[in-house]
Amino acid sequence: MPIQRSAIILINEADEVALIRRDKPGQTYYVFPGGGVETGATLEETAIREAHEELGVDVQLEGIAAVVKFNGLDNPYYWATMTGGVFGTGTGEEFEDDSSGYTPLWISRQELSDLPVRPATLVRELTAMTERFYDIQLEDN
Repeated sequence: MPIQRSAIILINEADEVALIRRDKPGQTYYVFPGGGVETGATLEETAIREAHEELGVDVQLEGIAAVVKFNGLDNPYYWATMTGGVFGTGTGEEFEDDSSGYTPLWISRQELSDLPVRPATLVRELTAMTERFYDIQLEDN
């Protein structure tokens, strides 16, 4: 059964986007920091928790940039601003899995389309962006 997810879009002063590089046997791809909603948690709480676990940073959410439909579920991607912590010091359970690499990185926004970043529909919007967008509806296959 598909799990409801939420994620963040965190962009620094150098116009770089926080992503997680996933290295699995035979494939490497990138995702936005985020994860599945735990019982009793809200989508917002999930995005904030995942930013801390995966990146080692505290964030403040600033609205929904996009809702991406995946596996029949609407998954929000929130604009976020870093308010504390140290990027790259996440200690979530993801880092305990030795079978796949899990690396937080800053990637130039304009380089996103050159990499296998998921969801690709969100990458297209981000690379074309001249100002922040809100509440756009996207699909990811």
